[in-house]
Amino acid sequence: MTLAASGIISIGGSTATRSINLELGRSATATSNMGETDLRTLAGVSSGAISMDDFYGKSDNLWGVGIVADTVVSGYVTYHGYGPGPTAHGSTTDTSCNLYSTTPTWYIRSTFTGPALFYVQSTVGTPTGNAGWTTCKVYTGTSDSGTLIHTQARTSANYTSPVAGLRIWTFGDDLDLPTEGNRYLVFT
Repeated sequence: MTLAASGIISIGGSTATRSINLELGRSATATSNMGETDLRTLAGVSSGAISMDDFYGKSDNLWGVGIVADTVVSGYVTYHGYGPGPTAHGSTTDTSCNLYSTTPTWYIRSTFTGPALFYVQSTVGTPTGNAGWTTCKVYTGTSDSGTLIHTQARTSANYTSPVAGLRIWTFGDDLDLPTEGNRYLVFT
């Protein structure tokens, strides 16, 4: 979620839009301090003075996308984006998704019993590399206010780039993606 744009914000606490710890995926009572790298990155202040005001409206999410099952063919389910963001198997910009292209296209595929795959095709140049995001969180419903049901680290996904500009991450399981219905994925 995004931190509140005004009012009281604290490092700890149990209110999602008011707690820096919760925004960073930490427990409400975790020990954190203003000078540490994660807090400075969230605030957008790399050095020097930092204040609570620097956290207003900030989000730890690089990119969030709602997905719904699109097609079922030979045991595979392909998902496409919905809502105000990605369209038709998805496109986004590096202003919201750091995947090395001004307009990468993407899709997610899952088998009924096997691993989910996250495909990103660059449309500018031929960038490759196992980077651009750290964690994929899967929520029920149509936003990150749903129930968190799965967290997948990029470093524990199998990465391949079979051709220049195409990057594929294979996850360890199906990410609890349904054969029908909505999920909301957040890449941080």
